[in-house]
Amino acid sequence: MRTLVRALAVVILLVATQDLTAPAARAEMPEMGSCVADSELVVGSTGGSVVCVQWSLLWMGQYRGLVTGTYDQATFQAVIQFQQDNPPLTPNGKAGSHTLIEMGIYSGIDKAPPPTCLADAPVSPGDRGASAECVQKVLQSKFLFGGAVDGAYGKDTAAAVKNYQLKTPPLIASGVADTQTLAALGIWSGFVSSQGSDSFNGGAWWPAAVQAEPNFRIAGGIPVFGNHRFCSREDADTIAREFAKDGADVATQQFFIYIASREGGCDYRSVNQNAQTRDDSHCTFQLNAMAGMFEPGASLGRRGWNVDNVKESMANCADAASDLWVFCARGPWTKPYTCAPPWAGDLGPEGDV
Repeated sequence: MRTLVRALAVVILLVATQDLTAPAARAEMPEMGSCVADSELVVGSTGGSVVCVQWSLLWMGQYRGLVTGTYDQATFQAVIQFQQDNPPLTPNGKAGSHTLIEMGIYSGIDKAPPPTCLADAPVSPGDRGASAECVQKVLQSKFLFGGAVDGAYGKDTAAAVKNYQLKTPPLIASGVADTQTLAALGIWSGFVSSQGSDSFNGGAWWPAAVQAEPNFRIAGGIPVFGNHRFCSREDADTIAREFAKDGADVATQQFFIYIASREGGCDYRSVNQNAQTRDDSHCTFQLNAMAGMFEPGASLGRRGWNVDNVKESMANCADAASDLWVFCARGPWTKPYTCAPPWAGDLGPEGDV
């Protein structure tokens, strides 16, 4: 027994007297609470921000992988678990500003990786061109497409799209790269091939009919919310025109004139700031900056909108709101007047929290 103890003591001594000047692997890791991370980290991101996220999740017991600085699948799943445990975060696996704020490590810097390419929806078998090539390129990067990236949407491309859809519920496995599929891939341009006409009949929407919405009433043929200030005919025409360009029918044009009255009294310069809900909303449609929509790779940011130019005119405000409506797959306009990516399935009455 004494021999065993002496042997163990020798081993411990040898370990303790190793070259202490050699850097330990963990010496590269930041101490808990001392690191910060830039937002918009996704699978494939690398660097110190990823190290900080991994290290923080490791300390919280939600990540059991190696701290490598590479945002891999294990990191993605750990971020989802953290988001699920901390509502109202959206569990999407992306380390955006809200998630990093909740973790206490947000640097205040957004570094959204620009999409490698963009595609208009839908992209279907038989299509040719840049959109089809973009789909092929992204699926190839995910090791789901092994054919030639030639811009020809053939059987192999359709099969790869269907395979991706099957792996990404609740996408419908159709083999067609529709708006939801392109948005899930992060490459939807926000445009669809069946966009509305640039021509606009200013009298088509007027006079409006009452719709089954709370406090929906008509004043001089113009939709208005309750006793809120209603839009001038000029502003109402501007709103209807921008939505008509994106394919909105007359009833939808009228609905958004009502929304403009409801949310900002039809004042495109209005700003609503709510410290309790961390809401910082812009223009008469209350486009929510805190929801991340204006970040470079987000639904409005990639279309060139930011929190300043969207408030320059009613046309800008309505155009941005219409772009968001298109991104939401023409879905409901619900609080906080944004939407999760269309594949997330939370576009119901409660909206995206």
